[in-house]
Amino acid sequence: MKFVWAIIAGLLLAAAVLLARGESRPTGVRSSSGPVIAPVPAKPRTPTTGRAASSSTDSNSDASDDRIDATSWVLTDADTLPELARRRYGDERLWRRIVDANPLLAAGELELGDRILLPDLADIPEPVIDAASLVADLDQGRGERPTDPEAEPTPSIEVPPGTPSLTLGLDREIPEATVEPGKLFKVDDAIVADGDFTIRGSGTQEDPYRVSWELLASAAEGYRPSLGERQMPQRVAALDGQWIRIDGYVAFPLGGADTSELLVMLNQWDGCCIGIPPTPYDALEVSLSEAIPPAQRHSINYGTLTGRLLVSPYLVENWLVGLYLMDDASVRFEL
Repeated sequence: MKFVWAIIAGLLLAAAVLLARGESRPTGVRSSSGPVIAPVPAKPRTPTTGRAASSSTDSNSDASDDRIDATSWVLTDADTLPELARRRYGDERLWRRIVDANPLLAAGELELGDRILLPDLADIPEPVIDAASLVADLDQGRGERPTDPEAEPTPSIEVPPGTPSLTLGLDREIPEATVEPGKLFKVDDAIVADGDFTIRGSGTQEDPYRVSWELLASAAEGYRPSLGERQMPQRVAALDGQWIRIDGYVAFPLGGADTSELLVMLNQWDGCCIGIPPTPYDALEVSLSEAIPPAQRHSINYGTLTGRLLVSPYLVENWLVGLYLMDDASVRFEL
């Protein structure tokens, strides 16, 4: 998980550069999935910057103690959600709880200078997760991109009578989960899953499954550990250990060395408040088979990933932090 936070730091750095450039322009920086983000002039840092108006800091206090005790915070260009989670809750991996507490943040409708809530963890309500809304195309720019018809879900797919069902995925041992049987059928050259998804391909390196984000996000229909729901749909378990192909936004970790790790997401995100923060259901942590040098990568790319998928829930005190890994992967960029 460490490289994920490095990725987010790199995204934030790129966003900060864009904001800095914007100070000399009369117009703001527009997020492709949200409102215009007005450039924020740099301000001198003080001990109370970003804290609630009612809070105060002893000037003689230990400068290394950066804990946040306030229950609200004003977003600055130096903030990232993982860093705020570390300072407020003691664990950077709990940054999604900040998103849960601030619905406008999840919708990409907050800007630098806006105040967000940082309540106690016990006071943050469980988010209402709709699998369909998870994969809503919130980035208008992607609307012009060509889609892969083989990975598009087709509702109410008819299955010929008498077609035998598949047991694919029922024997998979998913950590912290129980596989819930579904209705998978082999129809022609594709797998029809629960009447809603068509999965083409053979699941091999030569012929990977073509997978949609909607299929991956549908795991939320039965798997929400914080609510005691640990039923992994068979259609998702069937992908575990198989080779898949998927399109998405690609981000690399911060640093100048060659890297073989990256994050692929449904939506573009800067690590804080521009774009749509990923959920465990619409992001994959990827290990590449071959490292990519700095000259061949940018802060944010869009591309196609092919690799072996692992459905591997990562929990922190029953909160789902990560769900999908991809190993032995290759990437093809659209620049």
